[in-house]
Amino acid sequence: MMYHHIGRKVRGLAMAICVIGVIGSIGAGVALYLLKILDLIPCIAIGVGGAIVSWLCSWVLYCIGDTQVRVERLEDKLIPKPNYAEYLNSNVALRGKCEICGKTTDLVNAKIEDAFGIRYRKVCRECFALNNAKQTD
Repeated sequence: MMYHHIGRKVRGLAMAICVIGVIGSIGAGVALYLLKILDLIPCIAIGVGGAIVSWLCSWVLYCIGDTQVRVERLEDKLIPKPNYAEYLNSNVALRGKCEICGKTTDLVNAKIEDAFGIRYRKVCRECFALNNAKQTD
């Protein structure tokens, strides 16, 4: 889940970095002036300049995240998702080669949920039992 929809997370990070950078640079300018380390003009330059640089740098990071979001949207539109209902309905012959072990026998349409997600396969009775599958007929 950490790397799922990463574009939105990168955009959020860009906004957070911008806010922290602006507040930090203004705070640093004020602190340097109050502690009498620098004069007023360099402190203003640090505060304003740091805020502008932080703001501009966040654009680059936000652009990377936004590009990733747009690529994900394009993938959703351009890459057809398999229609599992058609796959299951087109499997009239239930005799053939098991898609897991390769044994030729009577097959069952199975829905398998595991670490790889949800998969639909034609499997033999042994593989059906071993994978804790659900029948989809």
